[in-house]
Amino acid sequence: MFSYQQRPGKTDILFDGDPILTFIAEHVYFGKFEMLNLKLRPHGPVEMISLVPSAFYGFKLQRCDIRCEVEDAHSITVTMTPAFVQGNLTDYVWEERRIHIDYLPTEQRFRYTFTVQLDFRKDITRDDPLAFTGMPGWGDFAVIEFDDPLLAGGVGPQVPMTQDWVGMPEPWLAEDCYTTTWKKRYLSVTLPTVERGLRKLVFNRIVNGVQQFFNRTLVKTAPRQPYLYEKADGNYLRYTPLFDAIGSHHICEWGFDMHWYAQLPRAGQYLFTAGQQVTLAYQFEEITRAEVPAAYLTAPLAEIEPEECLLADRPIYQEPVTLFDQSALDHPDAYAWEPMTEHCQWNRTGGREAGHGALEIHHGEQPADSSWIFQHLGPSYACNPVPPHSRFRVSAWVKATELDKVQLSLTFNAYQGPALYAPRVPQTCTGGAQQLQRREGDFALISFETPPYGIYILSGIVTFQYTGKGEVSLTDLQVERLTESVARIAESV
Repeated sequence: MFSYQQRPGKTDILFDGDPILTFIAEHVYFGKFEMLNLKLRPHGPVEMISLVPSAFYGFKLQRCDIRCEVEDAHSITVTMTPAFVQGNLTDYVWEERRIHIDYLPTEQRFRYTFTVQLDFRKDITRDDPLAFTGMPGWGDFAVIEFDDPLLAGGVGPQVPMTQDWVGMPEPWLAEDCYTTTWKKRYLSVTLPTVERGLRKLVFNRIVNGVQQFFNRTLVKTAPRQPYLYEKADGNYLRYTPLFDAIGSHHICEWGFDMHWYAQLPRAGQYLFTAGQQVTLAYQFEEITRAEVPAAYLTAPLAEIEPEECLLADRPIYQEPVTLFDQSALDHPDAYAWEPMTEHCQWNRTGGREAGHGALEIHHGEQPADSSWIFQHLGPSYACNPVPPHSRFRVSAWVKATELDKVQLSLTFNAYQGPALYAPRVPQTCTGGAQQLQRREGDFALISFETPPYGIYILSGIVTFQYTGKGEVSLTDLQVERLTESVARIAESV
């Protein structure tokens, strides 16, 4: 049965004594009110790491009054009203949110119904200090982003995890997502688009980042028609808008949080007018495959336009060795290498060994300055943690017209204290022909070791640069953390 527990700054909704939804005032990291750790089944896993508690206040909502009412053994209602919002935003719009939770004993699952009540107190333009979506495609609509649920297990590590992130202050998803036991749980979403009908949008960091129609603009979805999120275990999360306006959807590629929108008619020259009231309700629950309409199961894949495919078909970073033989098109959780000039090409079979690829730069008869970069290294980008004072060995095989014009560098951003509250200083270590170790045919092995980096390391960049003429190829790249003890390294600092 339902119950709840309230303490200063925290409210837990319980079912059979197990928390299924948590509210926290002034979250310790982000300084804003948080709604966290929603479960869809009794004693099941967390399915949504967070949800948005406000459509317009954003990070400025710091505290809410939470009122809980247990209606019977199988239902509870939570009412949220703003208690403190920075910037007097309640002078513009007053927002209350009601969450009704039903337990369905036959199906052994919860059904959540959210109702957002908005009372506008002033005429609202996009220049007012409220939170508005930055997505293009507003047109003649007044757009409300009413929730932003972050799915647990939607996106995971881009490399095999050899360490857990547990206990680190960042990234925020550490204990829920990126550990050595992590498994992918959410695969795709099928959307009822107005223009193209049902389309299945597969979660892929790089592909979703370049899909203009489906994910870089406000794609219109049919009123009251559900979105179905496919899970790896064969079940689905069903989200259903319970309002008559056109909806919309966007995937944030960093964490695969799902931005949900309503597109309402504009109020003349304003988005909303004083005295206007808007009520938006929506519902979600986990359903079995047998409950999914046949049309959703057979929906065609969301189209990837030719130019989008070119942007996404790039090599990924790999550990322990990057072979440059795998495309981001085929690896949903990976980030890709980026060519910085038109002289950069990816050769899938240009490596030193059969089946290995290479990054190439072609300058012709005149020298130039071109680079490939990978700017998604480190734990903030779903790689392994970087313990304090870590040292690295960077190595790669290079074939070049002018080997002395090759430069390979590793940069980590060292925060000067706990990451969220401190400035960061980039620390770069570089190697080139001076660090040549040996040759095998046309290829030369470049390898260098870095000095110890800082204490708080969350992000980094690998850069392959060529400033000579002719051609250069780089293959079999390895960025290896040296396993000396932290104490020994610290002594050398």
